[in-house]
Amino acid sequence: MYRIYKSIDIDFAHHVRGHKGACINLHGHTWKFEVAIEATELDEQGFVLDFGELKSKVLNPCHVLLDHSLAIGSSTYDDIGSNLEPIGVSLLGSRAEPDPDHANKCPRIILNGAEARYPGGMKVTVFPFTPTSERIAQWLFELASSELEDARVRVAYTRIYETLHPVEAVAEFIPTR
Repeated sequence: MYRIYKSIDIDFAHHVRGHKGACINLHGHTWKFEVAIEATELDEQGFVLDFGELKSKVLNPCHVLLDHSLAIGSSTYDDIGSNLEPIGVSLLGSRAEPDPDHANKCPRIILNGAEARYPGGMKVTVFPFTPTSERIAQWLFELASSELEDARVRVAYTRIYETLHPVEAVAEFIPTR
């Protein structure tokens, strides 16, 4: 058995509807999406699958869908979607030089049932489920399977790392004395 895996880091926030702890709050992570592909035989070039194909068909579309967005479930969006419009307008309006064409630059993407929406110009990714790591891992598996599996190749597993490195990006303020 041959196995390859590739990953991508994606920065986005999420909300876990009904959570009994702190995840009820909007909060963000640098997530790592990992997909493993396996085959008992290599292709004519000696690959399980070209890494570029895994990247272009699965990982990059996930990045486009989720990067710097707020991920919520469709039930939450149904409850609060109309309230997000003025928030988006306010947040984007804080730019020193507003971009009046911003809405036309927002990529419209639907990926395995998840959709990027832009209330007030703010990027929100709406999943058909509450976006926990476990459910996102299953969603990624189903996406990768539909895009990559054939008679020779199958998805071995998908992993979602919700928190990789607690201190990888740092902002610092030191007052002058």
